[in-house]
Amino acid sequence: MAAPPLSHDSLPEFSETTAQPLRAAVQEVLSSPSFQRSPRLRQLLTYIADNTIKGDTESLKEPIIGQRVFSRPAHYSAAEDNIVRSNVRQLRAKLDEYYSGPAANAAFRLGIPKGSYTLALIAAQPAAPVPPSAARSFARPALLAAAFLLLLAGSFYFGRRTAPVLSAHTQPRCLLNLLDPSPGQRLLVVVPDADLQLYQNLSGHPVQLEDYINRQFLTPDGLRSIPPTIASDPDQFFGRELTQGFVLRLIPHFAQAVAPSELSVRHPRTLSIKDFERDNALLVSGPWGDPWVQLFDRTLNFQIVVDPVTHRAHFVNRRPRPGEQSEYNNFTDPSTKTDVCYARLAYLPGLSPGNRVLLAGGPHNASTQAASLFLTRSDSLDTILHLFHTGSPKSVPWFELLVEARAISDAPWTMRIAASRAIAAPTR
Repeated sequence: MAAPPLSHDSLPEFSETTAQPLRAAVQEVLSSPSFQRSPRLRQLLTYIADNTIKGDTESLKEPIIGQRVFSRPAHYSAAEDNIVRSNVRQLRAKLDEYYSGPAANAAFRLGIPKGSYTLALIAAQPAAPVPPSAARSFARPALLAAAFLLLLAGSFYFGRRTAPVLSAHTQPRCLLNLLDPSPGQRLLVVVPDADLQLYQNLSGHPVQLEDYINRQFLTPDGLRSIPPTIASDPDQFFGRELTQGFVLRLIPHFAQAVAPSELSVRHPRTLSIKDFERDNALLVSGPWGDPWVQLFDRTLNFQIVVDPVTHRAHFVNRRPRPGEQSEYNNFTDPSTKTDVCYARLAYLPGLSPGNRVLLAGGPHNASTQAASLFLTRSDSLDTILHLFHTGSPKSVPWFELLVEARAISDAPWTMRIAASRAIAAPTR
């Protein structure tokens, strides 16, 4: 069977909200006396910062930088003229000098990762240690660390630790409680893989779950459509455990609904089938941001696809009911100047008897945020109980929802259920 078209959830977005910390750090550096005396490095840093925020990887290639920053002629040989590499090395050294001197106490520092011409913003202080009482011996557990990396799309770094314990509280009643772990279980929160999204963005090819598990997409054939400078060192670009920046803002919401000591925040690369056989899981992504979603969503009614003409991602309603649309596309409402976006929520059986899974994702950042935040709204569970005419969470059927959200700068602020289905246990 041919692979479904690549969803736009593989194209990370850099909103003004996530760009602001990077812009602020750049302005602080540019205004420092040492950089005031280095006009060429100021120009180079400004150019790299602007195009990192835009996510314009084409403009961050060495020959293009040479032409636009250093006035080299078109088609000049970057192999013979190393002006870009030389100045980037000087810029790295200048940044190190700045952060070891006048900005030694800065909370964040700028850097240019080796092997790339993108700009990163890294927190100066490491994450606080996890109390021993919170530790649990899962295979290769991962945590959203306090140090984050703004790289191409505001991705955040993952360390290999269990989730932190927050202050004790009473969990509110909400839809996420459908995944309350049984004794001996954890709730897996599986986040998007930003490196995989970068791969799909560069290659134009979706990655199937089977190829993701065995890393077949990083074979010579899989790397053939990747720019040679990146394909020559795939581990550096596609071997990290990064996720999209907005995920960091979602974790506290989940920790308010489920006891933090029962949460296990995981990157898709650290998982195996056995994790889903043991624990309940919340998958925060569409099927291409996290291929594990493909394990559960292939028979669902609401599917994320890309229009072959416009290349815009949208939802297809496979079997529309009266009053429903056959397709749901994001759009901007001119009367309110808000973006209207769509997301999918699906409550499904897990791989083992008694296990449960929630899928919360869409083709864009705002969509995925909306689906995830809907789970933790105080009225979300009562809304579902009313929708499916039941009085107990234990009798809620398996279901899928299409959620419509209004967003400003990728931040959803109103949500409603646009369509719903009660479904039989899906076949896989």
